[in-house]
Amino acid sequence: MAAMEAEIIRAALADAFPDAAQLEVEDRTGGGDHFQVTLADPGFDGLPLLDQHRRVNDALGPMLRDGSIHELRIRTRVPTKGTS
Repeated sequence: MAAMEAEIIRAALADAFPDAAQLEVEDRTGGGDHFQVTLADPGFDGLPLLDQHRRVNDALGPMLRDGSIHELRIRTRVPTKGTS
């Protein structure tokens, strides 16, 4: 199984969450199959944490199903609104 590049995951998430205020993907072990995703998206507003994580998992579904991603840690939040 080939190692997954963090940039491929980042691109898939950027496509799925085009309005994301924050999107970070970290290869936690350097082996290309354990990742930490941090995502702040306004579309998460009003969604329970489980549903936020489900949306991330859905966006990465093919990579999770084929084993390219062995472990995925997810941190999601609604971006804070700035004041002018």
